[in-house]
Amino acid sequence: MDTKYLGEDTDVRIGAGNTFFEYTTVHRASGEGNTTVIGDDNFIMAYVHIAHNCRIGDGCVVTNGVQLAGYTEVGSHANIGGLAGIHQFCRVGTLAMVGACSYVSKDIPPYMLAAGNPCRVRGINSVGLQRAGVTATALALLRRAHRLIYRAGLNLTQALSAIEADLLPQSVPGRGQEQLQELVRFMRSSSRGIELRSGRQGEKEP
Repeated sequence: MDTKYLGEDTDVRIGAGNTFFEYTTVHRASGEGNTTVIGDDNFIMAYVHIAHNCRIGDGCVVTNGVQLAGYTEVGSHANIGGLAGIHQFCRVGTLAMVGACSYVSKDIPPYMLAAGNPCRVRGINSVGLQRAGVTATALALLRRAHRLIYRAGLNLTQALSAIEADLLPQSVPGRGQEQLQELVRFMRSSSRGIELRSGRQGEKEP
């Protein structure tokens, strides 16, 4: 379902250990030589739509009725709640969670919890991170990174520079360094734009 598709040679690649429930649709890519990619060990529930040129990592949970528009990217171990809609070209980062019935129109950073219509970042995905075995030290650093991005009154460039200058030197491998590096890399590489709305719907921005 892409008006630009003219029968060119494209593909769908699905890894091992995936579970697909009833009426899920997965579409081949558009554009010569392109591929729709689904990694390993994903749990994809009923009535999910995965459009052309999407890329899904490993170990994700995609709940009933989720609609992933073309070119959406979902990082490994992300969790997307039921009936959520993801706009084309948006990314949902590693170990992020998107709440049910949300509308995502910009990139959701790794390790964050987001929900709402329009979507807002509510905090870090503490439960998902703990279940994934992320250390208490890493959780504390990610909370501080969240405050710099969403609560400190800094623009995005200033917030990322502060994370690199103040938080990364305090981290070590296995205790937050990898997570902070991934967070900064993801946000700096955004082409769609990062979702910078925060708090609860109707709450005044800080």
